[in-house]
Amino acid sequence: MQVEPNSVEIDKIAREFDGDACEFCERYKNKGLSRSSKLLLRFILDNRVRDRSILDLGCGAGGLSFELLKEGAGNAVGFDLSPNMLSAATELAQANGFESRAKFELGNAATSELPGSDIVVMDKVLCCYSEWKPLLKNAMEASRMMIGFTVPRDAGLTKLPFRLALKVVNYFQKRRGGVLFYLHPLGTIDKTMRESGFTRRKKQGSRFWLVFLYSRI
Repeated sequence: MQVEPNSVEIDKIAREFDGDACEFCERYKNKGLSRSSKLLLRFILDNRVRDRSILDLGCGAGGLSFELLKEGAGNAVGFDLSPNMLSAATELAQANGFESRAKFELGNAATSELPGSDIVVMDKVLCCYSEWKPLLKNAMEASRMMIGFTVPRDAGLTKLPFRLALKVVNYFQKRRGGVLFYLHPLGTIDKTMRESGFTRRKKQGSRFWLVFLYSRI
């Protein structure tokens, strides 16, 4: 797949998710987290989260951060490219009484200076970036304890049909000038994590997604 210049890609991500912000906000208020996001939440909650700091990269409307705060996390910082998503997250923080414990910032998580945090999460974010290494490197440097992330289910028996379906999706996304979705080499991601001092604790599929949790050794 042809890779777009970084600035073009970032602008497209911001515009697309600006348009989705109201839908994300209403979906979280009415239905809570998606199935795969609930699985990532469960993976994290299997470890102690009370008083831990959360860094939510590509936070969207902030749903995962809010659920972790409900379970006793000390504070959460979210980064997103979409101003409208951040407005939705701020609105939800106020509605849930988390305005003093949740902070949301506009920025590219791959290039921004990130605060050191106990737990870093990237829920369906890596697949929006054509270049995954800068984002993962920045996330690993920020994480003191754990990194959890969700990526497309490009593995096992679903690999071939999934790739074919994604080509169709990206064909129509490209025609409308929308965000393209990328499949990154899971083995290389795992190797990069291990070489950086992390070990994989959990991995599980959830419909169209794979959910991972790594911790520092």
